[in-house]
Amino acid sequence: MDYESNKSYLEMRSAGMSVASLVLGILGLVMSCCVYPAIIFGSLAIIFALLSRGGEMHTNSYARAGLILGIIAIACGILFLLYSFFTIMAQFGGMEGYLNYIEDTMQELGYPDATSPYDFYDML
Repeated sequence: MDYESNKSYLEMRSAGMSVASLVLGILGLVMSCCVYPAIIFGSLAIIFALLSRGGEMHTNSYARAGLILGIIAIACGILFLLYSFFTIMAQFGGMEGYLNYIEDTMQELGYPDATSPYDFYDML
């Protein structure tokens, strides 16, 4: 770090927060197919972008980019969640049909059901 410069503590903290906002926004956008990380990283990017202002009314370009990417990441995460929900509804006829499909698949593969006792040592 450059301790000799005339930058104040708030300016250095603001620069660090804006870079963190940009990195979290990029991570949220990359992980937008995974619903929960996209929403978590996107919301943290928005929070860090707003905190990087440091009481001023303007943000620098890194914080602005992090804010935009965070909003896009949250939107993509929510859209992917809705797409998954509507796909389950259309293909399986609802959650009960989906759970029945999973149960049938597990029985075909030889997994024990909930009524039979499961002994791990029998499989060895």
